[in-house]
Amino acid sequence: MKLRARGSRSKAGFTLAEVMVALLLVGGFLVYIVAGLTTSKMAAAHTQALKQARELGLYTLGQLEAGLYWEDIDDTITGSYSELGYEYFTFEVAVGEDNFPSEQNDPDSPYNMWDRDEDDDEDEDDEELPYEKVRVRVEFPQFSEFTNELILERWIPWDQVYGEEEGSDTGERVGDDGGAEP
Repeated sequence: MKLRARGSRSKAGFTLAEVMVALLLVGGFLVYIVAGLTTSKMAAAHTQALKQARELGLYTLGQLEAGLYWEDIDDTITGSYSELGYEYFTFEVAVGEDNFPSEQNDPDSPYNMWDRDEDDDEDEDDEELPYEKVRVRVEFPQFSEFTNELILERWIPWDQVYGEEEGSDTGERVGDDGGAEP
């Protein structure tokens, strides 16, 4: 048997301090990785909700073009998509120069373009435009700091928004009995 000298140490392992430093480094990296994964999951959920809001907004614009809201077009049109299975998605419609209630007090809103000088319109004729501007705002659940609304805008032919007037040149409305109304 060989005895070692009293002052020499064997370097066969790690010291406790080295192990603790390594654990702190690995733990710190894991915290950053988990935070990054959480942020990416939130961004993916927001992107999915934004895509769904776009589809639902286009659905509402299609209903407006089809004339399903002719009777309600003078009032504010609001609603929910709960009958389609999206109970956390709501919509609001603004027609023509109308603004959404939250935009009326916000002059910096990107959709507040109707407050322009009236001098610009002097050269234009005062005849009716064949199209009407329709905007649909779809609100959905908020995901962290991301916005929770989408505004779609489309120019829709006047008669599709308001319906054809009775006795107009383009045709007559058909009565309930199938005959043309006078």
